[in-house]
Amino acid sequence: MPRQGSRCFLVVRAQEWMCALPLEEVEETMRPLPVAPVSAAPVFVRGVSLVRGAPAPVVSLASLLGGAVTEGEGGASRRFVSLRVPEGRMALDVDEVHGLRWMEESGLDSVPPLLRATASGHLQHLGSFDGRLLALLGTSRLLPEELWRRLENPSGQGGA
Repeated sequence: MPRQGSRCFLVVRAQEWMCALPLEEVEETMRPLPVAPVSAAPVFVRGVSLVRGAPAPVVSLASLLGGAVTEGEGGASRRFVSLRVPEGRMALDVDEVHGLRWMEESGLDSVPPLLRATASGHLQHLGSFDGRLLALLGTSRLLPEELWRRLENPSGQGGA
């Protein structure tokens, strides 16, 4: 039974990182879908995929958090997690989905300044999960606004 002041998170693994995603932003977990590359995208953006009939950027969570740009065995991703963000929908490429966990954010540690800069400001809190470091992620700003605009207008031609 969840305690008052706690929130539910989906816990995923990306390489050595255990990460908690706010459940209210998670749409679903799924098998990986085909990904079309996007030119000049940041290294952590694998490309765009068609999720439930709509284009969605695919972000490699391991790469976003500073890991090597690798994919699962045979060059394929392990799981996608579809997220609702202010700009629309995006898919996170993760290695494993561990399930749901209730946590109190107030009981988690703040992110040390050195790590805060390393993960581009996406880490909100740090804690532990089954004896491993757990990062609570802020998903609403995983992609810069300029990249969302480019994805909405892939030809690069804006009105003006």
